[in-house]
Amino acid sequence: MAPVSQHRSYTMTSTETATATQIISLCNVVLERYGKSSIGPLTWTLHEGEHWAIVGPIDSGKALIAQAIAGGLSPQQGRIVTTLPALPDQQTTHTQAVRDQITYVTFNRRPGGGASFHQARWHAVLETASPTVESTLSAAGIWKQNPYEVRPKTAPSAGTPVAGAPADRRATFGERRDNILARLEITPLLSRRLHQLSDGEWRRVQIARALLRAPRLLILDDPLTGLDQTFRKKLDSALSEITAQDGIQLLILMSQGTEMMDTVTHVLSLSRGEIVAQGPKDEVLAQWVPATSQQTNTAKSLPHSPGTDAPPVIHMQDINVVHNGVQILQELDWTVRRGEKWALVGPNGAGKSALLSLILGDHPQAYANSIILFGRPRGSGESIWEIKRRIGWVSPELHRYHPPHTTPFDIVCSGYFDSIGLHRRCTDEQRTGAHQWIKKMGLEDAAHSPFRHLPKGQQRLALIARALVKDPELLILDEPCQGLDPAHLEEVLRALDEVTLESSRTLIYVTHRPSEFPSGLTHILELAGGKVVHQGVFGA
Repeated sequence: MAPVSQHRSYTMTSTETATATQIISLCNVVLERYGKSSIGPLTWTLHEGEHWAIVGPIDSGKALIAQAIAGGLSPQQGRIVTTLPALPDQQTTHTQAVRDQITYVTFNRRPGGGASFHQARWHAVLETASPTVESTLSAAGIWKQNPYEVRPKTAPSAGTPVAGAPADRRATFGERRDNILARLEITPLLSRRLHQLSDGEWRRVQIARALLRAPRLLILDDPLTGLDQTFRKKLDSALSEITAQDGIQLLILMSQGTEMMDTVTHVLSLSRGEIVAQGPKDEVLAQWVPATSQQTNTAKSLPHSPGTDAPPVIHMQDINVVHNGVQILQELDWTVRRGEKWALVGPNGAGKSALLSLILGDHPQAYANSIILFGRPRGSGESIWEIKRRIGWVSPELHRYHPPHTTPFDIVCSGYFDSIGLHRRCTDEQRTGAHQWIKKMGLEDAAHSPFRHLPKGQQRLALIARALVKDPELLILDEPCQGLDPAHLEEVLRALDEVTLESSRTLIYVTHRPSEFPSGLTHILELAGGKVVHQGVFGA
């Protein structure tokens, strides 16, 4: 959750200075970040009882609006006015009380003691360093304070009613917690540690944590991203019920082309920092036709699909993985041959991350299973770096680990060494190769800009170039298009199509959305509950 801070131009007013139903108002607001990305002027009002979606392309300004409302960004011009009253039991200033009632969840990084590098997800050394889901979602864990905080704030006990909820629907914290954990299907995860969760599971925990705080306004940045199709509908239903019970209003940032949530009542549509439509959802959607990619990749195939006589790149037999008493993978058999392009699919928690970690050399239980990589059994003397040298890898978590001021060029260069951040000097030949991939991905103009300032689409292209720069035999792409709007999705898929059509390169591609499949997939492996439920020819 993004921290908030007070700014002079972030105006807090009492309820007497505006109409009683106005919660947040933007009055001719102009916003700017890092000396660019200027948007506005914007005028918009959130009224009591409304749930808004701010919809637009990645660079439309959605995040700037959310940061400004949450108090993390000062308007360059205009005012942001809120009429959120102080809660009855708060002994603080009005300004602080208002800020305490706005929670902004961005999912940009794993807070609260999570692993700082991907391999650590399965390392026993973090068993005591990383908190459990149970402790994270306890009253003490949710209201944990900075040790230098001078304002007294006491976490509510399990029997404390929620002060912000309507008087006739005030459940205790314990009752709300049980309901939220059940609705978001988190109860089975309580004994797990944060660093062990899949990306989708971790997102559900962060949403539950925000809901348990019962803010007056909850801002969620693309909450459906990373969730499987079935759970997206469940989350939509759960948010509708929980927000109604607890008096929470929603402001949801959504990429253009994402399916609209039923919970949303109003839509604010942005394009290049300007409002193009706003109002009740049905009225806006009736006149707004989002730009969606019409590319259908599932019907395409390689000109020459590899035969069964191609040598195996991966051979797994009777794979079983157990973590903290939980069966993660069970009796899995899988063979991937050179040149094959596999789609790896399944719901959140199906075991996809564990399977990939066995291949990447990150999971210690790989040595307790029968796994042959590139013709060599695991545990026969190879090092993890020898394995990684032959594999290119992209994941939805990877961009969170790179130093924020690292440039795309340095990130691509780091692919030669499989490091997070560039810590070694490249040869002239390596730098030339990095430049070629930068150009191939269309990143010449952004090559030396801070990575965190780039749109998500360009960040993903840089990470894909990083994975390919060493010309790996095996390419593993774990949701490389996660959270992209249609324009950036088409840009990334176009680059991936060119890469995957190389007949000699082996590919494993993970996604929850069939619209994100690249061209040329030849096979599919589907997991559920740690078991194989289907594998065979793609599209058959």
